[in-house]
Order: sequence, then structure tokens, then C-alpha cells
Amino acid sequence: MPTFSEAKQAAEQGHLQQARLMYEAILQENSRSVESWLGLAEVLTETEDKRVCYDNVLKIDKKNQVAKDGLRNLEPQTDQLRQMFDIAPGETQQPIESSLEEDEEEDEETQESPSKSKVKAKPTKSRAKTKKGKADSANETSMVVLVAIGFALSIVVFGLISVVIFIGLNSFAGG
Repeated sequence: MPTFSEAKQAAEQGHLQQARLMYEAILQENSRSVESWLGLAEVLTETEDKRVCYDNVLKIDKKNQVAKDGLRNLEPQTDQLRQMFDIAPGETQQPIESSLEEDEEEDEETQESPSKSKVKAKPTKSRAKTKKGKADSANETSMVVLVAIGFALSIVVFGLISVVIFIGLNSFAGG
């Protein structure tokens, strides 16, 4: 059986098909290997196959940020506010209490026995690897800076317009 480090090395050397087969073999033995699901997602190119991998990681570890970022990168980058606040398209923020209740219900539904796991079957399609940039904090920072600059400029423009109107009214009134 291949090891995770061998699969990772194959992927790094550009042997994507070999790496895919190695990750799949590892997952046949241990379907709860977060690292293997993430590695498999990296060598796959089909969006739906990647989504299955990231979903499986989140079933194992609901707080895994790499999987959350991976899913977010699969979605169109149209709504940066949703991205900044980690809200999926079509999803609305729920109160914390109801979110916790739903998480508890999901935990109860997905737990069978320690030996069985409800992890989806492995994806089957793969082509060549495409590099996709990860969401970086520089984009978020630059957006915050742009919003702050826009706000400051609107205040300056409002002030200048107010001064022009004040001067115009004073000169009109004969002052």
C-alpha cells in the first residue's frame, strides 16, 4: 500500500494520475484520512470531484479551514462580502443557537458505529492539474482599504460641495 508521503511526492513531481491512484488506495484503507482527501482534491481537476473531496473532509472535521477554502475557491468569486464572512452562496447567517442544534442533529445522523463512516465514495474522473490561487488575506485587506478610502473620499466630496453651496448662498444673499 502506498503511503501519504509517496502520493504527495508523486503529485509534486507532476505524476498526477499516479498520485490520484495512490490517494485512492490510501482512502480505500482509511476513508477518514483528512490529508488524503485534501491531497486527492489537489490532483483532481473536475469541480464536482473536488467538491466531493472537500465535503468528505468537512464531514470528518467540520472546522477544517483548508476544505472550506477549497470549496470557496470552487465557487464563482462574485460576492466578496459573502467570501469575507465565510457565507456560502444562497446561505443566510443563522443565530448561533439554531446552528448548534443543527450540528448536533447532523452528528446524530452521521454516527453509526466507530468502524463505519458515512464518507462518500471516491471521485472517478481526473484530467490534468490546474493551478488555482488560494484566497489570500491580501485581497481581503485591499478590499477593506478600498472601502475605507471610498468612505473618506465621500466625506471630502460632501464637505467640498457644502463649502461651495455655503459660499454661493452667502454671495447670493449679498454677504
